[in-house]
Amino acid sequence: MGKLTGKKVHVEISHNQEGGLSLCVSDNDTGYRVQGAKVGGCETLKRFTVDAEKLIELIKEYAHD
Repeated sequence: MGKLTGKKVHVEISHNQEGGLSLCVSDNDTGYRVQGAKVGGCETLKRFTVDAEKLIELIKEYAHD
């Protein structure tokens, strides 16, 4: 994962268009909704900027069925 060394990613929790919450990942220009309904025009509740390499490492460690 050397290409990710020092790279950051934004992880966001946002209100969504169905009244629930959605999880998104993004850079400074675009993003992708990981889970939940569409978020267009909805408020971001919290944004975390995290180390991309560390996040991927932890996802692999804690992934389950």
